[in-house]
Amino acid sequence: MSVAALIQLLLVLLVLGLLVWLVFWVLSQFAVPEPLAKIIRIVAVVIAVLIIITILMNFAGIGYGTRILPG
Repeated sequence: MSVAALIQLLLVLLVLGLLVWLVFWVLSQFAVPEPLAKIIRIVAVVIAVLIIITILMNFAGIGYGTRILPG
């Protein structure tokens, strides 16, 4: 893995973290009813985790269409 790839990974994670923080901040600034606010927070975290898993799998060489198990 090259230094450029690590810097790119760091930048993507930083931007993703800022976007999740922005969602949490906007929800705290506006009066969103609590069940809806909790659902939005959960959806934002789940999407961020899925993006992070996808990025890490691509860096590990396990992309879309790659068979993990032999056979």
